[in-house]
Amino acid sequence: MTESRTEIGMELAREIASVQLPSFSTTPMADAARDFVFGEVWSRPGLDKRSRLWITLACVVATGAPVPVKTYARAAVKSGLVTMAEMREFVLHFAMYQGFPKATVMETALSEVETEMAG
Repeated sequence: MTESRTEIGMELAREIASVQLPSFSTTPMADAARDFVFGEVWSRPGLDKRSRLWITLACVVATGAPVPVKTYARAAVKSGLVTMAEMREFVLHFAMYQGFPKATVMETALSEVETEMAG
């Protein structure tokens, strides 16, 4: 028996983002995140999880929205797919193309994640 996109989505959300998503329907947005974002897009062949994570980081940091930035910064480091040193280098490189204000959101998130993980 093959896994449903809900089961795949739950597994990948837990693995990539350290998020435990419910198997039952909650809100349309939560269902879409679980079933479509993780269950279909993240599980596609063609890119490995590390590549998808870097693309996701670039996209969320480009928005400048602190909550998704911190969520994926934490996920990247906790997943073991990306090191903190790589993330710091990413911030500098990102700043050259998208600007220092948006990069500062990521820098702040990384500092908070580093503090959380140390304590």
